[in-house]
Formats: sequence, structure tokens, C-alpha cells
Amino acid sequence: MAVLNHFLKPTILVTGATGAIGRAVCRDLVTHGYLVLGLVRNDEAKARLPYAVIPVPGDIRDPGGWEHSIEQADILIHLALHLPEKPGPKEREDAERDAKLMAEVLDRIATLSRRHKKLMIHTFGALMYEPDPDGWVRETSELSRGRGFGIRHRAVYPVFQQHRKRGLRAMSVNPAFAYGRGGWFESGVVRPMSRGESFVIGDGSQTMHYIEASDAASGYRLAIEKGIPGEDYLLADDRPSTLAEFTSLVAKEMGAPHPVSIPEEELIPKLGAWTVEAFTYCPKVDSTKAREQLGWLPRYRTIQEGVPAVVRAFRRAGLPLPPGSIVAHSSPAPAPITPPAARGAAPWPPQPAP
Repeated sequence: MAVLNHFLKPTILVTGATGAIGRAVCRDLVTHGYLVLGLVRNDEAKARLPYAVIPVPGDIRDPGGWEHSIEQADILIHLALHLPEKPGPKEREDAERDAKLMAEVLDRIATLSRRHKKLMIHTFGALMYEPDPDGWVRETSELSRGRGFGIRHRAVYPVFQQHRKRGLRAMSVNPAFAYGRGGWFESGVVRPMSRGESFVIGDGSQTMHYIEASDAASGYRLAIEKGIPGEDYLLADDRPSTLAEFTSLVAKEMGAPHPVSIPEEELIPKLGAWTVEAFTYCPKVDSTKAREQLGWLPRYRTIQEGVPAVVRAFRRAGLPLPPGSIVAHSSPAPAPITPPAARGAAPWPPQPAP
């Protein structure tokens, strides 16, 4: 067998290497000296791979077709979302079918990773957990009861745990909503705003928690370097926000019109009740464990720091500005919540007063 990596650092195989988090993970690993393989389904995806990532042709649904690459790698990071395109509204029964498909694909990939004794890092997300009465989730929280994207994690996580019990060396890294190049942020927020289209679902008061994509990426690398197989790690920036706060900030930085509120009941016939719920529900995320055990800290501690930087990156990439827009000044950032690793004090995030 050919040996791909003559260096000391392990070889990493990344699925979903052209997605919002996957691109950032690949770039972070390459710049830190890792040899990175990226699974791609076609030539168009191959062309979008980050610099120095070695393409691995294959279908995520059929890992047997790229098993040789699993064998060559030391670690597999599973980030791919492999759901069929379905026009029209998406309801809960559709989400349940998607969850079943995701569980089946994970089962196949985990089986091969276990067979070849590879470390696997899987991505669930912050919605894997059920929030406490104050709206926070931690790695000790109970598994999601199925609200929003939690319906997927409720079906998939038990499969992951079953493979761990059978001997799979595996961790999960679970970011809050990640914004950056690609993914939902580019297709559903930035590009519509570049055409002057700006809206928010409902009144925008829904609690959300975000993380900039490169900050999420560093969490994956630190899991490789310092993480413990069998553990799960949540990632989020220092301060929860709301849907309106985030969307309005992006619009301001883009020079787009202020977001228009569209009532949820008007969107449900077009998008489906489950889709509306999924994109308007997120718990507040306590990432203390990753900060303390992995030494992880976000570079962009709030959306007020991260969003302007990401919008500038889109401009450098040549994304057109909205008609008649001007370059916006960055918003002042509110005081972030400082994690205990930085101040050696009380638990992070702060607990409500009794």
C-alpha cells in the first residue's frame, strides 16, 4: 500500500470538505501541517476544494467505494450532509425520513472506521441536546426530544453510541449555527442580501447561538490534538443572540435593506412547519468543556466581531454588493462572557440569579 504521509502528523480524511464547516476545517488542518484528503462527489466539488486538499472521488452513501481512503487515513472527520433535494415544503415526516437516511449512512461509515481501527470525529450539532429550564445545553444534558434539527440527532446519536460500545474510537464535535463561506449562510442570507432581499422569520426574537466557521474548525483540530475518544464537545461563541440581531447585523455590514419581518404562518405553506421550526430554534450553548479540556477559545467572541470579518471575506471574493449599498461600519461589540479558563472564576456561562 502506498504511504501518503511521510510527516509526523496524521492524515485526515474529511467528508463534506466543500461545505461551510468542511472548507474551514480543511484550511485549518492544512495550515497546521496535516495531510488532508477531501471526499468529493464530482468534478465541480473537486474544483471547490481548499488549496492543498487531495481529492477523493466517492459517494458518501456508499463508503465501500472509497474504503481504501479510510484505510490510508489515520482519522476520519464526518461533516457531509447527504440528503436528497426535495422541492416544496418540508414537514416533520420528511425530517424523520432524512434522519433515518443519515443514521444508515453513519452506520456504514462507522463500520468501516471500526474495521480499520481509525479514529472518527462525527458532527451532530448543538441541537443534539434538550435545553434546561433556562435554555442552556451542555454535554451532560439529555438527548433532544426532537424539536427542529434535534429530530436528526435523536435518531443518529444512538447509532454512534452503539458503534462506540463495539469498539469504535470516536468523538463528536458539535457547533452551534456556523456562519462563513458556503452552506446556509451564503445561500440563504448573504446572496439574497446581495440582491437587496432581506427578511427575518417571525419577529426575530427567537434565541439563537452562532459560531464563525474558522472558530468551529479550530475546535475540530484541537479535538484531534487534545480530545479524548468517547467524549462529545460543544462549540459556540461567548454570547447567545437572537435571529433578528444576527440578521440585522449581516444586513448592516452588507449595506442591504433592514430585514423585513415575515410572519411564520405565511412561510409555513411555502417552507413547511418543520423547516420554519428548524431555522428559528436553537438553545444557548455552554462550551465550557471544549474550552477547559481542549484549550479552545473562539477568535471571534461575538457575532459583532465575526460577522464584519466574514462579510469582508465575501467582498474580497467578489460577491456583488446590494444595489445602491455603501460600505457599513462595524457595530460595536457588547461585552462578551469570559470563560473560566480566561479568568479563573465562576462557572461559564453565568447562572441566573436565584
